[in-house]
Amino acid sequence: MKKGYTLAATFAAVASLTGLTAGPAMAENTYSVDGSGTKGGTPTKPKPALLRAIYTTGTTLGITFQPKPVVEYKITIEGGRLNQKALAVLPKCVPTPDDSDDPSADQCPSRSVVGAGQLTALVGVPDTVFNPALKAELAFKEYNLGKNGDLGIFIDAKPPEAPIPVKQWVIVKTKQVGRNVTATIPVPKSLQEIAPNTFASVIKTTFEFRPILVKVKGKTQSTTESIGCVDKIRTVRVDFTDISGGKATAKKDVACR
Repeated sequence: MKKGYTLAATFAAVASLTGLTAGPAMAENTYSVDGSGTKGGTPTKPKPALLRAIYTTGTTLGITFQPKPVVEYKITIEGGRLNQKALAVLPKCVPTPDDSDDPSADQCPSRSVVGAGQLTALVGVPDTVFNPALKAELAFKEYNLGKNGDLGIFIDAKPPEAPIPVKQWVIVKTKQVGRNVTATIPVPKSLQEIAPNTFASVIKTTFEFRPILVKVKGKTQSTTESIGCVDKIRTVRVDFTDISGGKATAKKDVACR
């Protein structure tokens, strides 16, 4: 794949210039989570909702060191729901193929956007002091794919926000369990080890679902809904799996009504 080769070759050159070398695998990642959401609503009388999760990754070595890459995030927001009926009538996006030389979201209708966010990533070697010049800010949008509630994240960043241009699709699986909406985000290998012994470690992510109003059988409904919590507390939880197989959970309780 030409895109992957170019990405790897460019970062390999950057790594050689900065003298990055591997460090001993002696540290553990640390995590924190925050979040928010529109208050109120019930399963039978939902409210249009903005639901947001913010999570950070660090390392026990200290704030100047690069943590291990995370290969999967599982975000769970209590009191939230993706309305599958509303998503079904919303315009849909078809992502470009994985082996495309020029990944794009230009083909996606503007009304297929159901959320947005941003990743802050460090490029280098985990457990070593990171180079601030290799820090990347990767903004993304979330698109309705129209398949069982699946969403597509498209990352599109270029200098000076990122050391080199990054264009990448990530497919997000969503699931509803009771009053909890869950989004599972697998990180593509091309965004983990981007060159031999050179990795991208995400240290902060903002991820949000936005309410889009549509007509469903003549009634106005929202793609994202607040359906209330069992108590007055909304728990925002993220389960992390890092590249070494380590698993951890971080959560935060915020007001629900």
